[in-house]
Amino acid sequence: MDDPNSALPSDPSVDESYTKSSRPARPRARSGARADSDERDAGQDGAPVKGRPARARTADPAPREAEAADAPTPRRLSSDGWYRLKLARRLAGVAICLLATGLISHVALTTSYGQVIDTILMEGMMRSASQFEGFSTLITSIVSVPVMGVVGVIVALVAAARRRPTLAGRALGAVVGANITTQVLKDYILTRPNLGVTTGAGNSLPSGHTTVAVTLSLALIVVAPQWFRSPAAWIGWVWTSLMGVSVMMEGWHRPSDVITAALIAGAWALALSPIERRPRHGASIQRAMVWVCLGLLGVAVLATLAAMWGFSMSAASPGSGYGFEHFLLIRPWRSRVLGVAAVAWVSGICGLIIHEVDRLAGE
Repeated sequence: MDDPNSALPSDPSVDESYTKSSRPARPRARSGARADSDERDAGQDGAPVKGRPARARTADPAPREAEAADAPTPRRLSSDGWYRLKLARRLAGVAICLLATGLISHVALTTSYGQVIDTILMEGMMRSASQFEGFSTLITSIVSVPVMGVVGVIVALVAAARRRPTLAGRALGAVVGANITTQVLKDYILTRPNLGVTTGAGNSLPSGHTTVAVTLSLALIVVAPQWFRSPAAWIGWVWTSLMGVSVMMEGWHRPSDVITAALIAGAWALALSPIERRPRHGASIQRAMVWVCLGLLGVAVLATLAAMWGFSMSAASPGSGYGFEHFLLIRPWRSRVLGVAAVAWVSGICGLIIHEVDRLAGE
């Protein structure tokens, strides 16, 4: 039986190429997005879109190598520029404290002018602040072994609450080291020769009372949490200044005794305090402390020069008070100006030392 789908060969109106058995298969149409993507890929590779298969694309390793080069690599703390800057500042601070201690000790103990200025500042302080004698006695009586023990326990508790016991070790190490250093220097190493310009008195440099006050203040600053560190610095500065002024008002120590004690305590604290990178709280308060201290030192210089204007070594009269009673009685205003100078010298230097220890932690 004939196939009904086949055309008769004799029929000239039918093309044999369009029979069902001989019709060419049409390719399936691809989705428009995929076709366009293939055409773009082929065009980018330089291959013709039609007639030739697209070449396989190989991944370019250059971008990956560039990304690997740009990726941050872990750095050790010792290679950090910030840490190196802080470490250099710490070492410079320790060196300055030690050099200043040696220089002030030499000038105040072994030179005539040093003994005169040191003693006349203390005597002027005693005369100008005689009405505050009860207050100075109260301040100096606070420094005792029981008080040191209580503050030591507070330091340990604060460090334990922060889960940082090493802070307590550093802070208490600075307290013990500085106090031992001052006692050894005062009792066994330093002497005050009698140069005939002041009333003969034994050496009292450095001040033990001031050392205790400064080291306890610095210990509290070291262990204090960040939010309380700047307030602790201001409280410690006021407390230290009051102690230094009180021992001068009592006639126990000269300004050089107080200043060298603060420098020794500062050297120990700077050497043992940790360098920490933490967000700062109260940066403006820190800067204010620096400017106040620099202003006090300026006042100290001007007041000392004004009070000593017209002074000559012949004005010294050993055996009368501390040697300058007559000079101060002629113009009583000198005592008041010298008292202001002594307070400014002690407060300014103590404040700068406390500020420098406080700055070890922060950006």
